[in-house]
Amino acid sequence: MCIFFLGFAAVLLTVSGCSRFVGPAERPMPLAEEEWRAALGDRGRHWQKYTASFHLRADSAKGKYPLRAVVLADLPDRLRLEAFNLFGQTLGVIIYNKGESSLWVPSEKTLYTARKPEVLTQHFLGVSLPLNVLGYSLAASLPPEQLETFKLLSERSRWVGQSQARDDGWRYEWSFLSQPMTFKAFEARQGLWHYTVNYDPPVPLEVTESPRRIAFLSSDWQMDVTIDQIQTASHMWDDLFLPSFPGGVRRVSLDEHP
Repeated sequence: MCIFFLGFAAVLLTVSGCSRFVGPAERPMPLAEEEWRAALGDRGRHWQKYTASFHLRADSAKGKYPLRAVVLADLPDRLRLEAFNLFGQTLGVIIYNKGESSLWVPSEKTLYTARKPEVLTQHFLGVSLPLNVLGYSLAASLPPEQLETFKLLSERSRWVGQSQARDDGWRYEWSFLSQPMTFKAFEARQGLWHYTVNYDPPVPLEVTESPRRIAFLSSDWQMDVTIDQIQTASHMWDDLFLPSFPGGVRRVSLDEHP
């Protein structure tokens, strides 16, 4: 028995002695900014045209309510959002088409217009969300033009990308994880406007990957989105981004009557 324990102890000492010569685990090399730019550029171009269906729950001044929605996106200039109740009835259709935006509400037989589409989302959902932020967020992608002013900073547990639009004053900050490369969250700011978008789980930057759950936050509202289906499209018909409604409807400009 003593011989057994002496032998066992010798094995432990040998293993322990060997472990002292093992060097520290090699850390992965930090990714260069060019690698991030390339991955983000590929993803932005891949998701410029897509269709998506999802569930959303909005918590705003209009109350808390669930909706189903379908988005047709032809970014950066065109986007159509159609919202349904849980019985499949259309509640509203918001269309942004090359600077013109409208909201068709069938139950009111009214077509609303506004210069800025976030005025329409505020009226309809109680959520003042620019449609370009929504369009790129649903695909977890960056507007390709944002890469012109893109800067990447390294922090302890994440990478932070920053960019500022040259023409409209929007400032963006993206949060990434690097092992593997994933898109975690971002913030958008313009003047007093401030939006935060979080992805659960973070979205890998491979172009074929897509979000599952997205939380949109501002100081006045929260909107939680669960993606049911999203896929790229090779072509979008022009008439999808033209308001379609019966004759004799009421027209209201929210720029004149907020």
